[in-house]
Amino acid sequence: MAADARTDFAPPRARLLAAVRVTPAQALALVFAASVIGRTLAAWLRATPIYFPDEYIYSELGRSFAEHGRPLVRGGSAHFPALLQPLLTAPAWLVGDVGVSYRLIQLETVTVMSLAAFVAYWFARRLGLSAWLSVAIGAFAVAIPDVLYSGWMLADPFAYPLALAAVGTAVVALSEPSRRAQAAFVGLAALATLARIQFVFLPALFVLAVLAMGLRERRVRRALAEQRLALLSFAAAILVLVAAGPSQLLGYYDVLLESDLSVWLTFKWFGSDAMLLLYSSGWVLVPGALLGIAHALWRPSSRAELAFAVCATPFSVTVLGQAAFYGASGADRIQERYFFYVLPLMALAFGLYARRGFPWWRLQALVFACLLVVSMRVPLSGFAAAQGKTNSAFLFAVGQAEALAGDVGLVSLLIALAALLLSLAAVAATRRRRNRPTLLVWVAIAAACLGSTASVGFEHAIAGNVREYLLWPNASFVDDADLGAVALLESQFADSSFTSEELFWNRSLESVLLLPNAPAPDAFAAKHLMIGRDGSLLEDGRPVVRPLLVDMYGATLELDGVERVGRNRFYQLLRPAGRPRLSVYAIGRYWDGWLQTVGRFRVWPTDSGRLAGTLRFTLSLPSDFTAASVTFTSPDGTRTVHVEPGTSSQVALPVCSPGPWSADYSGQVRFRSRGRLLTARSSRPVFTPDAGACQGDLDETPSGPPGV
Repeated sequence: MAADARTDFAPPRARLLAAVRVTPAQALALVFAASVIGRTLAAWLRATPIYFPDEYIYSELGRSFAEHGRPLVRGGSAHFPALLQPLLTAPAWLVGDVGVSYRLIQLETVTVMSLAAFVAYWFARRLGLSAWLSVAIGAFAVAIPDVLYSGWMLADPFAYPLALAAVGTAVVALSEPSRRAQAAFVGLAALATLARIQFVFLPALFVLAVLAMGLRERRVRRALAEQRLALLSFAAAILVLVAAGPSQLLGYYDVLLESDLSVWLTFKWFGSDAMLLLYSSGWVLVPGALLGIAHALWRPSSRAELAFAVCATPFSVTVLGQAAFYGASGADRIQERYFFYVLPLMALAFGLYARRGFPWWRLQALVFACLLVVSMRVPLSGFAAAQGKTNSAFLFAVGQAEALAGDVGLVSLLIALAALLLSLAAVAATRRRRNRPTLLVWVAIAAACLGSTASVGFEHAIAGNVREYLLWPNASFVDDADLGAVALLESQFADSSFTSEELFWNRSLESVLLLPNAPAPDAFAAKHLMIGRDGSLLEDGRPVVRPLLVDMYGATLELDGVERVGRNRFYQLLRPAGRPRLSVYAIGRYWDGWLQTVGRFRVWPTDSGRLAGTLRFTLSLPSDFTAASVTFTSPDGTRTVHVEPGTSSQVALPVCSPGPWSADYSGQVRFRSRGRLLTARSSRPVFTPDAGACQGDLDETPSGPPGV
């Protein structure tokens, strides 16, 4: 009766709150559902993959598992160690349509990465944190900007929850030794490494944690005996790997063993990555997290706390060190993809500190002050250079803010001001006796959601531009032409990212052929061609007579014996109509007519073996440019052509040769665009046969300057 009376006579607001009361388990389920729905919608609005060659590699491996049951890239052995993502996404590639397969995989990877909410919640509860604080930590784990990668064709969506679970089971195995916990850690560490070779260090981390915990508790021998199952498993794995050799373990990444590193540069990037970690975490958590780990090491309230400290600390240092190593080895940019795995650990460490009632708030205020000084000395604009955004979801968010504000310095100033206000709010919140431990976590969640929204907007803008610029009007036009197996023919100034886009969207592109001096688009199978005296494309001495997708981005190619089936802005799809052969090859003439500062024009004869005629084209410059000079060097001599702004100059080069003919050119830099150094604009070169263009015997080298 009392219960009925409380319900019946309670105010309407109280009855409403009672009706919508949510348990922590229900709240966690809502967090997971919101992450899956929101991130899936964001992923499906992504126009195309843009992170190459990685997204192409994982996609090609998945297709290979679906079609052949083996890890192949373009028919060749991949030697790629991170095979979990291709194995688990292979069923989606059984669908014939690339676009449908892409969206199905995005749904799968978003769902898997969102499981990190449950893993973080479970981890927090094992550390003894309250249910609602654990829910907040679970929400933070899927709110961070780096969950952007859930819609990318990468290993991270699988590696993220697995690595977090591996650290969690390591903590359980150390605090409550059992064979079950050790077996769980061994299995999760193996899966995390199979997902991302970066986590090959997990066994060494566990051994280090066992020794550290044994020393802290003054029971090293007993600690080692308690973990014998895990230690013996790791010893057996190490013997196998040593027998195989480091190159077999690293496979595709064995080039890292040859890196020549600077210690100072590595420390520089370590500091930069650590600073960006602070921004990515929402700023308010890291100082408390550091104090939480210090408390856990100095005066742990439980064995679980100590185990967490001895596991989380080396894990965090190692992944930050890996990011610094990669940045210092030549990547020269922030590597957030390597260290964002630390973010939920920072939230957990903050939870341990909050549970104690923020005892060292003065020291926390001092840490905030030091970080603010560092942030002013090293402003965020220094991290946010165009190249630096490539591997950082947080810098994607900064890029979106810069695009909206139109001022890089202003955005850095606003972020620094936000950091100051957050620091003051965090210190004020920790001074209150009746503080709410979840408050600052929710502040970090709000900051993470804002960063996630901005990063998605920036990514969508890039992907949309790439789709319109490169893939319009039909990304899969090669597959739709239904020509069977097609080879992609790459010229000397080809763009590898453009190549990867075409390979991703067109499964019928089964091989890559490289003209002389053309760079390979990636580390996988590609065949170098020779060009015969009549312009035939020779693969292992035999003429190429299959359909070709010809790269026209950095060169102009004229081919005989082919029929054009389709094209987009940078590629032409050609079907053989006899024997395909090159007739004219303008190396360094881009798709928009601009000439690279150095290049070459080449012409091949027909079967008669003789060339006689004229190669004609027109040079021009926009009216707002300065004058340019282009020098041509051919067997006839050298001639410099001057081009005035707003005018054009006709060029006619006599072609007289008993075999293939070429003329080199060079010019001053007059324009920079998309990484290109350009000199002048040229019309399409046209070779006109004319027997009268040659005087005397073609077996003799003609003399005289080229006609202009």
